[in-house]
Amino acid sequence: MEFLKDWITQIIYISILLIVLELLVPSSSLKKYAKVAIGFVIMITILNPLINFLKGGANIEASIFKNDYFLKSINIEQISKEAEKQRDNLIVAEYKKRLIEQIKEKLLNLYEIDGVEVEVSFVEDLNDKEFGKIKEITLFFRNARRVYENSEKIAKPTENKKFNYEEIKKTISAFYNVPLKNISINEE
Repeated sequence: MEFLKDWITQIIYISILLIVLELLVPSSSLKKYAKVAIGFVIMITILNPLINFLKGGANIEASIFKNDYFLKSINIEQISKEAEKQRDNLIVAEYKKRLIEQIKEKLLNLYEIDGVEVEVSFVEDLNDKEFGKIKEITLFFRNARRVYENSEKIAKPTENKKFNYEEIKKTISAFYNVPLKNISINEE
């Protein structure tokens, strides 16, 4: 019975380890090869006792893992921390991307301004209770232009550069709860 318990425990540990390793593989064409390799290792782990029983011969698992050297050399806790760190970085990057898109959308919907580049600075620590709180916003109007819903009205080049920056700053400040002094506009 001890053998069965050890066998199932080993399958569970290897499966968890391989799932964590799979998460670390970038989403590309390598992912399918990694899944095949992971499936192969799990299959060997599951079939090893059956092969030993049927053949009474060599232990495939021992030759692959060298008396648990493989499992001992890999620090599962370290891999988990690295995976968690990468996940946190992805969350922060996605939040920043969506925040920038939202600011651009607000400028387009409220002021019919397109082509504004946006930089934001915010609390990026996921463990901080103020995560996501915006510290500063910078708007770059160098490629900005007016876009009108009514296609009959066409923006003139001189008209394109006439934006009410103070009103824009007040709107952004009120919506995102950022002090006016922390919102800057760059026309270059």
